[in-house]
Amino acid sequence: MGRSLLAVFGGWLVIQLLILATDSILLRLFSVQDGSGLPVPDWMLGLRLAYAVMFTMLGGWVAARLAPERPWRHAVYLILLGETMGVVLAGTSLGTVPLWYFGALLLLFPPAVLAGAWLRLRAGPRSAGG
Repeated sequence: MGRSLLAVFGGWLVIQLLILATDSILLRLFSVQDGSGLPVPDWMLGLRLAYAVMFTMLGGWVAARLAPERPWRHAVYLILLGETMGVVLAGTSLGTVPLWYFGALLLLFPPAVLAGAWLRLRAGPRSAGG
């Protein structure tokens, strides 16, 4: 059970840390102050959506890699966690971020996680050392 929790929350943590780090870099690079009351430009939300999908694929890969067995099940658990957190975030951020952004995130999260898990499983069984 501990390894299963590590797989799901490890995948989630990878996604969140990479998104937050990239957000921080981009906000500094482009002098857009998130939380300043000014809306984030649509082009930046589109860019954020693109790298969020890539990082979500990596999170799906991590969850499948760390899963002690049944990697697809762990990918589904990661999807359930991510979708739940996404709905909560959308609810708390209404009016500050366009609705299309949260809709796109919620629609793209499941296939991105599954794509990451598929890439991991396509690579074949784990090496003898791991």
